[in-house]
Amino acid sequence: MLSSVRNALGAPLRLLDDLGKQAEFYGKGVVWIPKAVKSYKTEQVRLIAEVGMSTGALAVIGGSSVITFFITLFAGVTGGLQSYDALANLQLEALGGFASAIINPRLLVPIIAGAALAATVGSGFTAQLGAMRVSEEIDALEVMGVRSLPYLVTTRLGAGMITIIPIFSMSMVGAWVGWKVTQVGFFGLSEGTFDHYMQTFMQWQDVLYSFAQAIGIAIVVISIHTYYGYTASGGPAGVGKAVGQAVRTSLIAVLTAELAISMALYADSDAFRITG
Repeated sequence: MLSSVRNALGAPLRLLDDLGKQAEFYGKGVVWIPKAVKSYKTEQVRLIAEVGMSTGALAVIGGSSVITFFITLFAGVTGGLQSYDALANLQLEALGGFASAIINPRLLVPIIAGAALAATVGSGFTAQLGAMRVSEEIDALEVMGVRSLPYLVTTRLGAGMITIIPIFSMSMVGAWVGWKVTQVGFFGLSEGTFDHYMQTFMQWQDVLYSFAQAIGIAIVVISIHTYYGYTASGGPAGVGKAVGQAVRTSLIAVLTAELAISMALYADSDAFRITG
């Protein structure tokens, strides 16, 4: 009875302790960026190439950038289908370009790109660091006088911040192409009408904010995945568990961060008005 009460009361404290450890880890990872850039240039360049183009069979098809492009391409196709159907019910199907200009940079692409980053790059980082932890390679680095956190974590954080720009650019293009091809090529919407509303309602601020969201989401995703990999334990089974926990946590974090950022930027926005 007493042990059950103790466990029930101790659960919130353990949660707070874990959150504190994660916050400390994330803070150190960001603070060490100048040292990592200065001291570990070779490792940084290697990781940038690995994140951008991947390795092995994945590199043959173009790596993470191409994978993310196709994911957002099909997301754009789905968005084009759903938005055209909804607008057609109101006899406003001509506004397909308007829907693409608003939804893609503000909501669709940041969320899909963040989820794709977690599923590809993030899970790979968790598995790499987890394998190094359970095989005591991280401990060996510390024994040799190499600070493991900036060498293993901060370099990956820097690589993600750099490579998210081309990855996100490919994602944006994929979503726009999928949306336009669906509505113009499949439903027969006039290309001139689509382009007119797309160009009218597309604002450079939205694209700029979208890239800023992408960088922030990349930091969140990679920080979470490196934390779970860096602190993994329990052998190969523990590494698998860490990957699962990291993916679940990062997906929740991506959606939460996107919701908070979108509300801050657009909740009280008068950036566009449709009047008769």
